Amino acid sequence: MPGALVATTDGPIASSPIPPPIPIAALPVRRRRSAVLAPGSRIGAWRIERELGRGGMATVYAAVHTRFGKRAALKLAHPAILGPKFTPETFLREARIANLVDHPGVTEVFATGSYGGRPYLAMERLRGRSLGARLGDGELPHDLALDILIELCDVLGAAHAAGVIHGDLKVDNVFLLDEPGAGGRRTKLLDWGIARIAGEDDPLDGLITGTLTYVAPEHICGECISPASDIYALGVLAYRLLLGEPPFSATSDLVLLQKHLRDAPPRPSAWWPDIPAALESTLLAMLAKQRASRPALREIAAALRAARLRIRPSRLSWIRRAVTPPTGARIGVPGVPGDVIGRPVLAVLPGRTQRVAGAALGVALVVASVLQLFIA
Repeated sequence: MPGALVATTDGPIASSPIPPPIPIAALPVRRRRSAVLAPGSRIGAWRIERELGRGGMATVYAAVHTRFGKRAALKLAHPAILGPKFTPETFLREARIANLVDHPGVTEVFATGSYGGRPYLAMERLRGRSLGARLGDGELPHDLALDILIELCDVLGAAHAAGVIHGDLKVDNVFLLDEPGAGGRRTKLLDWGIARIAGEDDPLDGLITGTLTYVAPEHICGECISPASDIYALGVLAYRLLLGEPPFSATSDLVLLQKHLRDAPPRPSAWWPDIPAALESTLLAMLAKQRASRPALREIAAALRAARLRIRPSRLSWIRRAVTPPTGARIGVPGVPGDVIGRPVLAVLPGRTQRVAGAALGVALVVASVLQLFIA
């Protein structure tokens, strides 16, 4: 689970509006790095090609099946994370969760196994890069950011319908494909290793899991996370994509947690003066301290789509403008509607393009007239 942060607590603390300080020993720590597997190493039927990425709980390698040639991303757990609380079976839950959600926005897991007592997952290998890496190149245009958020609403909706809560939504767990996938999607939501399944015992109960920048207030207070916790994290992500900054930041983990619990999020219009009012209201509601006050995913998606249409009109809008003949289209006759043939469309083209298109249309009319004389 690259990048996941896990902090233990002394138990439920929901009775206090501000939790007591988390012991320093219980805060996220850097684990000892496990040895890198060299290219050509074998894990079961898989041959390692190179390392793709490394996080606090696992390393991901590019691998190929030695018999069938299937390419995969092989996610191998670090030995230091395994213990009575986090067993190999806990790590392998991600394969079951991916199949429970069964959505094109979730990476397919098609094999599991063990290597030296360390569990691994063999997953589809994606071409592209993480949203976090993309943001390193500069901020996203608003229309692209809205597209990503709309796709995330879709995959989270499928997960919640299947009784699954992701629990670690952040920029590094969103992957942008180089080429569109199924249904034209360009976004994948990765890392379901700490997800919760409704109606089942939570193997990570008693831990603050996820990334503190995105953690919901109720989770800080020792309550179980819910679909509304994912909506809170999506609100934080939306601030980062649309406004350039998360709503809360601090140099201290404890101060950051207190901001999640007590501080009102800044108004998006402070960063984006022209933000649609409905979108601003939705973003603020997503970060409500009480989970019951947060909007449903369908309401969020509707607000995002409305904002996208306002920001990026249909590419065919120039055709709609051409339906009404422009005034004064006939040269030298001001106030007279344009010609029925050709002029409504040609009038909206650039000058040189209009002249070339007009000449081509004139030649075509002459040729048609000549052919008509021969036919007659």
